[in-house]
Amino acid sequence: MKNRVILLFLIFSASLLQAFEVTDINLHLKITGMTQAAPPEVWRDHLILSCVPSHQARFVGAAFSTDNFQTVHSYQKNEHGVYFLILPLPDRETVDYRIVIDGIWLEDPENRNRVRDRNGLYLSRLSFPPDQRVRQLSPVIKDDWGTVEFYIQTHPGKRVYLAGDFNRWDPYMTVLKEKEPGLYAAELSLKPGRYAYYFLIDGEPVPDPLNFQKNQSATGEDVSILFIPG
Repeated sequence: MKNRVILLFLIFSASLLQAFEVTDINLHLKITGMTQAAPPEVWRDHLILSCVPSHQARFVGAAFSTDNFQTVHSYQKNEHGVYFLILPLPDRETVDYRIVIDGIWLEDPENRNRVRDRNGLYLSRLSFPPDQRVRQLSPVIKDDWGTVEFYIQTHPGKRVYLAGDFNRWDPYMTVLKEKEPGLYAAELSLKPGRYAYYFLIDGEPVPDPLNFQKNQSATGEDVSILFIPG
């Protein structure tokens, strides 16, 4: 059975305390490595919110329009003092929310997109284009047998290949198919381990723009890093 890194994100409400389970080691590495707050981010199939209060906060949370602001989801804090909240990507194109810090309701200071509600209060707004989920899925570990799917979005009609440790950096062995205009994908079966890779677009090496894990190869090229748990 796969060894999984499991993070428990506690969701607080007046009547319920439950755990949200995240099993993606790359997501774990991302949030533990955050050193400052950032605008809301869609990372793969998760929404990440972050904040650094101006004082030592006892509680940071957020409520969303998806359930009419009935549930307050509590942020967790990493070792760098950054409060973060991770939730599954909503299935709506627009979601409004507010954050609460020690009982004081605020707009999200990291989100410049805001609207007024019918009572004149400002709400922070998140927008998810219909293709948002697809464009954020790269690479995707699809099952326990090491099936991995790689995506990249670029201009239509390009020649796109994938090179990495898994194919001895052969620039022509693994071709990505254009699934729709400008969206290219390839699927591989890989064993557990650490892999470096990049895309080649018309012969030019390009690290995966949807994978924050990056490094440099022995020859000094920028590469993306993929971990497949055993």
